[in-house]
Parts: sequence; C-alpha cells; structure tokens
Amino acid sequence: MDNSDNSQLQTAEQDCLSKVITNIIDKIRCSQDIKTIFTITTQEIRQILECDRLIIYQFNDDWSGQILAESVGAGWISLLAEQNNSETLADGSVQADRCLLRDWSKSERGNIPQLYNYLLSTEGAQYIQGQKFTAVDDIYAQDFLDSYLQALEAYQAKAYLLVPVFQGEQLWGLLGAYQNKAPRTWSEKEVELMKQIATHLAIALQQAEYIDQLKLQTRDLEITLKELKLAQQQLIHQEKLAALGQLVAGVAHEINTPLGAIQASAGNNTKALIAAIAELPKLSEFLNPEEKIFFFKLIEEAMRSKPIFSSSEKRPLKRQITEQLKEYEVDNARNIADLLIDIGVVKEIESYLPLLRHEKVSWILELAYNLTRLLINNKTILTSVEKASKVVFALKNYARFDASEEKQLAQVQDGIETVLEIYHNQLKQNIEIVRHYQDVPEILCYPDELIQVWTNLIHNGIQAMKQGGRLTLTITLENEGIKVEVADSGTGIPPHLKDKIFEAFFTTKPTGEGSGLGLHISQKIIDKHNGTIAVASEPGHTKFTIWLPLVIEH
Repeated sequence: MDNSDNSQLQTAEQDCLSKVITNIIDKIRCSQDIKTIFTITTQEIRQILECDRLIIYQFNDDWSGQILAESVGAGWISLLAEQNNSETLADGSVQADRCLLRDWSKSERGNIPQLYNYLLSTEGAQYIQGQKFTAVDDIYAQDFLDSYLQALEAYQAKAYLLVPVFQGEQLWGLLGAYQNKAPRTWSEKEVELMKQIATHLAIALQQAEYIDQLKLQTRDLEITLKELKLAQQQLIHQEKLAALGQLVAGVAHEINTPLGAIQASAGNNTKALIAAIAELPKLSEFLNPEEKIFFFKLIEEAMRSKPIFSSSEKRPLKRQITEQLKEYEVDNARNIADLLIDIGVVKEIESYLPLLRHEKVSWILELAYNLTRLLINNKTILTSVEKASKVVFALKNYARFDASEEKQLAQVQDGIETVLEIYHNQLKQNIEIVRHYQDVPEILCYPDELIQVWTNLIHNGIQAMKQGGRLTLTITLENEGIKVEVADSGTGIPPHLKDKIFEAFFTTKPTGEGSGLGLHISQKIIDKHNGTIAVASEPGHTKFTIWLPLVIEH
C-alpha cells in the first residue's frame, strides 16, 4: 500500500471517528438527566476504545471522591457492584457487559480512595496547573509505589488513561479508561477522543445541574404558594389579609421577573450550545495549531472580562476599535468591532491579529461568542435564582403563622427587612429607603405579630408618599430596650386627628383603602410585648416610635 492509500485510509478513519464523536455528543446534548448522560458516556466510549473499563469519578471538597458511573466488560470485577450482588459472580466479576450507576440515595463515600491517594495529597495540582491527561501504557513500567501497584492489581488494571473534567476553573472529576487484559499503548487519537468527551461531559453536567436547580426552585415556589394559601386561611386580622391582597401583583412581578430571566437565559444557552457543538468539529479544519492557541486565549480573555456595555458606551468604543482594526489592515473592520464588543474583548486586540486577519474571522468570533455566552447566561440564571429565593424567603416569613402562642428569640431587624422585601416593588418606584441600624441583641417576642406592626407602619408610610419621598428606619438601644423609628416624608397627620389614630375603625384614608384597624391592632401587639408606641407628625415628616423591652416578664 503506497503513501496515497495510507493517507486516504487515515482520512476515512478520522471522518468515521468524527462522526462517532458527533453522534455521542448529540446524545449527551439531547439528555437533561445526569444518569442518562453518565450511561451514554461510559457505555459508548468503552465500546469505541475497546477497553475493559470506563469510569466517571467525582472529587469531594476534601479531594476524596467516588465513582459515579462505570461501564465494565464481562469477566471483570465491578467497582460499584457489591460482592454478594446477584449481578456478580462469586469472585465479584460481572457475568456480562454492564453499565452501573452509583446509588445517589446513599451518602457513603467512594469505595476506592486508595487508587487516587496521589490526587488527594496534591489536590489535583497537575491538572489544575495545565496537565491535559495521564496515559500509563504499562503500570509495571512506571516507578509506582508498591502500595499503589497493589491497589491497581486489586482492580485488575494493567494500563489506564485519565482525563480531567473541569467546570469552569474547578476540577470536578476524572474520565478514566482502563485496560485489564494486558499493557496498552494509548494513541493520540484515543487521547484526543477522551479530551473532547470530557469537555462536552462538563458542559452537559453543568446544564443538567442548572436544570435541576430550576426544578428545585420551581418546586419550592409551588410549596411556598401552597403555604401562602394555608396561611391565608389562618390569618385572623383583616389588615393582614388586605395587605396581602394589595401586595399580590407586586410580589408576582418580583418573582416573574427573575423567572423570565431564567427562562430567557436557559433558551439562549440551548441555542448557543447547539450552535457551538455544531461548529466545534470544524475547528481543526479551519485553524492550525498556532491559531488554535490564539483562539482559546481569546475565549479565556472573554470569560475573564465579559463586561456589559450600554448603548452610549458602545458607540465610542466601536469607533475606537474600528480605527485600530483599520490601522492593522483588518477587513470588514466595523463588523469585526461589533463582534469583539459582544464577546467582551476590547483591549490589546493586536494580540489576536492572526485570528482577526483570518479568512474565517466571522466564523471564529461567532463560535467564541456562543461559547462565552454560556457562561454569561449561567451567571444570569444564578443571579435570578438568588433573587427569586430572596423573595420566596421573605414571603415564607411574612405568611408564616405560629399558633403555638409561645415567645421566640428573634432579631427585630429581620422582621423589618422581610416587610421591605415584600413591598420592594412599590418602594423601588420613587421612595428612598434610609436605614440606621445599630447592632442590637435578639429579644423574646412574637415575631409574626411584630411583622404585622412593621407591615402596618411601612404600608401607611408608602400611602402617605404617593408622589415619592423618603422612608427612614432606625433601630437603637435605649433604656434597656430596643427603640424602632419608622419615619416618612409624607403629608403628615392633622393635629386634631393625631389622638384618634389608634382608635378601632378610625381612618383618614378614602373609602376602600383601609379598615381603620391597622394602628389599633399594632398598639395591642406592642402592649402585649410590654412596649410603647407613639407618633409625632408635622407636614413633610411623620415618625412612629416603638420601644420594646429586652427582657419580657412572664
């Protein structure tokens, strides 16, 4: 066979391998379930490599870890199956090819830590510092410690290939292939295959984890809504029911906004992932090894910076970058400047001239944009989840009803912040919040009832400042107690009505806006705590002062 025939055969083999890799990646991409992803990865890669075992190993925070998934050939022991399992022979070897997944319902640690003692002692330093893989063709040809050789022999390994799996900059785990029959020389193609699969496995794991987070958040929201319905049945004060009714639209908005951002980001991630995976196989076709180095340097820089520019910031920046590109004789400078700004690379662009002058520059920057877009969308999802969780937490505290009638230790500030979070949608429009909080100890109190007091006072302040203003909240220690001041810059209370505001059913609000019970109930709650409540008012400034004792006599 001449060189031409060899070249054609190698090309055909490479094309076949690329199709197989693409097929596996498509299967991984189509699944949103971690167990399915693990099964596909271990089974199909072991078949392609024709090795005896393929595992997915995850590190714990202390650098110990466990095998999460394993595909093992017939006749070899399973590292996941128990010795007395009906699926195994008397010596622990499986009867036929099997794919096994770790039981996540069990919390025990991994069962083969001795195989990874070196990684445990170094905290995976070699991979974190840039080592891309570990290929051992013959364990007996290495300078391994006897204890490590014995561990490898116990699990029948003669050769192995390990590739790190990263999530961002964090070393998540390892993808490992093992040859048990005899030593084996791992080829460059096999190493490259494992590296590619490890990269896409990391992306798929991250996507699956975010989807799981969304499911958990959705479940929490559903539970919270059920708790709110139960709480509404138990609320006995008309003022709290009225306040909840007025807050529904605002709270729904505060939850729907992050949920909308999550939905949009998840959709953008799907599009970016599909586009990136479709184009990644062409990377070797379009870029030589040196250009690949520049490409991945561009990705790293984009992920580090990734600023968000306003329209007013973009225009002068685009002009500046366009002029630079023209000086460097880069074609289509305006469009290239747009893409660079979208990616977030706006400094030292001369470092990437080999890419910017490349005939496929638009394709290169579009691929870079899709890859970096995954990180930004994931950050948006996490920020939105955090915001929704904050609202949900406030709702839980606000709606909670304790029928035990037992005092509890609680921070006054926590109750006030819960009410502020609930009213956030109304406050953020045109009301400035000013906080003056001293560090004060917890007090023995009825937290749910005090939340009713803060609700009434803050709600009254908002209604008094329909054109906007300032709400000032002060917490200080005074006379062996805690003093809370709630002040607004609203219209004020007329002097002849000030003495009546704590009377039941008295209200200065228009019909339908209040029952006249809010301040009356607040006074009763403060009396129950052996505290005091007072008001001082003039046009443009109304201040309610509450004092609560640090020690409440039983």
